[in-house]
Amino acid sequence: MKYAISLFDVNKNFGKQRAVYKVNLRIGKGITLILGPNGAGKSTLLRCMAGLYKPDSGRLDVLGSDPYESADIRNRISFMPDNYGLYDFLSVRDNMLFFARLYGIEDKEAIAKSLKILKMLDAAHYINAKVGQLSRGTKQKILLCKALINDPEVILLDEPTAFLDASSSEQVRRFLYGMADEGKCVVFVTQRVDEATRFNSRICVIKNGSIIRDTDTKGLYDEIFKGTRISIRLARPISKNAVLALGKNMSLEHGGIIKADVKNYKDVNAILKTLMDNGAYIASVDYAEPMIEKLYGGND
Repeated sequence: MKYAISLFDVNKNFGKQRAVYKVNLRIGKGITLILGPNGAGKSTLLRCMAGLYKPDSGRLDVLGSDPYESADIRNRISFMPDNYGLYDFLSVRDNMLFFARLYGIEDKEAIAKSLKILKMLDAAHYINAKVGQLSRGTKQKILLCKALINDPEVILLDEPTAFLDASSSEQVRRFLYGMADEGKCVVFVTQRVDEATRFNSRICVIKNGSIIRDTDTKGLYDEIFKGTRISIRLARPISKNAVLALGKNMSLEHGGIIKADVKNYKDVNAILKTLMDNGAYIASVDYAEPMIEKLYGGND
């Protein structure tokens, strides 16, 4: 099967509120990012793919069937929602057993699968802890484990790194790359441009319920770097010579931050090289906010 997910003119409304509008999309194996601001329709689109919402019109196929109508297909799909979905009064082990039994998975197999996943997420030591006693970030890892307990072919994730620190987010990304390498179809929803661009993958930008761009990381950079401004945070103060070498398109601000105008992503490399050649130590480059403005055209 060439495409795991196919949408044809899919529409979904809630009363007079339009959530998804004329979405046409084909998604195959590997990782696909759906990127958009709050209220863009990301979660609604994902819930339609998971079979939780029935589109008002259009057709949606997952693994060759309608996920809303087919329980068999839903057993081959996993869905990790953006809202909390675990039982706080149960241990991690008991949560995993409960959800695994819904799929007909034997307890011994369920625990083995859970420990394998949690180990890769550096959370296996929480297996006997009560969920209610865990941090929100750790709960996020447990929620991802729950979503994968049925060894799904299609993995639908709504903001899976939202509450994770940088190290844990990287663990999740590596884990998802592993899933993609196994031939899984992974759909990752996020509102963070910086998160989307950490994947070298397809990126579908959604706004007001419609897909407005279907591109990849390079294409995203090509578009949004046209005439934008980035912030470069320095790890230590720079010399007077370095300040003089900045040029008219850069300025040094308080707190060791340099603002720079760029026309494309190649400009970023040139600017960083100029700074480092003059003894600067770069701590980070922040371009998320101007990227968002370029992509979404301001607030909805």
